[in-house]
Amino acid sequence: MFAAALALTACTSKQALEDPPIITSATHQHTLYNGRGQSIEAATAKEGAPSPVITYFRSEEDLHADRDGSSEPPAEVGNYYVRIRRPAGNGYRAGKDITVEFHIQKALVTITAEERQEFVYDGKPKAVVFSVDQNVKPDVAYYHVASATPAMRGFPLSEPPTERDVYRAVISWAGDAHYMGASKEVVLVIR
Repeated sequence: MFAAALALTACTSKQALEDPPIITSATHQHTLYNGRGQSIEAATAKEGAPSPVITYFRSEEDLHADRDGSSEPPAEVGNYYVRIRRPAGNGYRAGKDITVEFHIQKALVTITAEERQEFVYDGKPKAVVFSVDQNVKPDVAYYHVASATPAMRGFPLSEPPTERDVYRAVISWAGDAHYMGASKEVVLVIR
């Protein structure tokens, strides 16, 4: 009897519910791959409003069918469809769902090197000095510039050069599922 009276009291409350809070979120969001789960940006406009419920889907079809969704933010490169649900609670009515397209793009790779690197001849191979801002391992190809014609880089070498001359080094990363490709050319001089 007591539970029934309590339920009746809760149902007959004359408290007016406020309109659902506004959710601030761009409908198209982009970010770069970083190897970790990445959330969309979404904020509730009013303090005390229930937190939005965010669900990530791999396709628009999955979103509309409400299948294979996850509350865990995605980490992999790809396109995602995100549903932001505004639940009722704390004196607010539920709001219509908001859909966001979320794109995680391949990360940029920057190869940094001085464009001209000079070494003193000592009979040992001379490799170009460079750094890369991502955890990737680029290839380095060396060419003998003296044999170059305008249409080519020069005669390819199988290893870093050792003799006095002018060479060209091409540092390149072809790219993969997570990182974009990049390249840098360097003039290498052994005096």
